[in-house]
Amino acid sequence: METTKNTTEMKNTRQIFDYIQGMNPTVSTVSSMGSFVTEMSQQVSDSVVTEVVRALPEGTLAYKIATSNAARYSEKQLWVMAYELTKNEEFVAKVADFYERINRKENAKNEVSKAKLAANKEASSDILAPIKEMKKIGEFGRWLNTPGNIYRSQHFNKKYTASAVNTFLNS
Repeated sequence: METTKNTTEMKNTRQIFDYIQGMNPTVSTVSSMGSFVTEMSQQVSDSVVTEVVRALPEGTLAYKIATSNAARYSEKQLWVMAYELTKNEEFVAKVADFYERINRKENAKNEVSKAKLAANKEASSDILAPIKEMKKIGEFGRWLNTPGNIYRSQHFNKKYTASAVNTFLNS
């Protein structure tokens, strides 16, 4: 039980660390002009800093770091703040919810993609019948994935065409 609690705390600390890395604005580099921070990136950074400062108890080292008006926070400083923020259950729940929403969106997107591929494979099963009879489906897959092959996209989207099958069989 204690190991599970420690693992959960470590996961929460890591998620919080990843979340508060937004306190450092993203720096864009233009080769001859040097580096700069976009206004939008600075606004996002300021928003995260404000959120973190509100969640930290006053008087802690993490609070002092967060309110130091630093242009950038070091990795060690972010870890100090992340550890302190794990003690704030409301903040931990907010970060967990943030990552849960991201995971739900990713999982839904992956499921739609898998369903599309399965539907494409099903629709192409009749077209692939001659190749399957000859037991050359692996060869066909390698042929499709050859760079420069005009039918190469079919290897990835699984929408096989009779034209591709006939070209393969005649080659």
